[in-house]
Amino acid sequence: MERYGSDKPDIRFAMELIDLGAALPESTGFKVFDETRASGGRIRAIRVAGRGGITRSDVDDLTERAKRYGANGLVWIALQPDGEVRSPIAKFLSPEATTALWSATGGKATHADGDLLLIVAGPKILSAEVLGRLRVEVALELGLADPDVLAFCWVHRFPMYQWEAESGRWDATHNPFSAPVPEHLNLLATTSGDLAKRSEADPAAGALAQQYDIVLNGWELGGGSIRIHDRALLERSFALMGHSLEDARAKFGALLDAFEYGAPPHGGIAIGVERWAALLAGQINIREVMAFPKTQSGSDLMLEAPSEPDAKQWAELGLSVRPVKS
Repeated sequence: MERYGSDKPDIRFAMELIDLGAALPESTGFKVFDETRASGGRIRAIRVAGRGGITRSDVDDLTERAKRYGANGLVWIALQPDGEVRSPIAKFLSPEATTALWSATGGKATHADGDLLLIVAGPKILSAEVLGRLRVEVALELGLADPDVLAFCWVHRFPMYQWEAESGRWDATHNPFSAPVPEHLNLLATTSGDLAKRSEADPAAGALAQQYDIVLNGWELGGGSIRIHDRALLERSFALMGHSLEDARAKFGALLDAFEYGAPPHGGIAIGVERWAALLAGQINIREVMAFPKTQSGSDLMLEAPSEPDAKQWAELGLSVRPVKS
């Protein structure tokens, strides 16, 4: 997320996210930047080589996309090889801030058309996600992603939990059964905090999970994890996510009981075969490679299913269908 703004990064091209927070002076002269840092947010950027001559309509289009993805706006700064800076915020930035921006993102422009900085200021996760989506879209539009290159990567050590502000509790980022990495077992100990209160500041927030995804060209092809096999640990994890002990036993009693009989460490991975097929076939939509695609209503056009049950089948199920009275 810090480098690519995505947990399924396309690494066929560079253009990684840059955190500008440490590079900028304490006061930049630009209110949005200063207020974002004061509130604990992040200021991130991507540098697009050769796009220093971007048009106003292109800027407006990128800004609308950023807003659609959740940002309040998009800051852009164009730098020409001669050092000229073009940006609507140029008049607000101090000379020190301008110098720091370009130094942190790679120095002076070397491309004949200059370079472009796209900057998003906002909350930690949101700023990364918005800029990550723009990164991929801009790269595809500029032809930076070679369709003949297969760039695999493993993504692992995901955060175990994410805070749900509306419900006031933690939720699993992937699934509630994934085990924490060994060095973070202590973060889920009952002494680490009052899990029943489910505080946003609970130390368990820093726990990383033994989860892993295999990613190709920005597509998640498969994922899995090493699972929790200790009853007490799973019960503590459920408590953190808002399940009382009674609730957890009612819903997952069979699994919890099974852990009383020496369940060994275990894990696995599930591969999305259709996604593999779509990539190898050069398709963007996996529906193009599905053997038995479904319609929005859930019907299968290839098998003409589901069919209408006959009277005998209704009788075997003890069901009947009555017309709705208007």
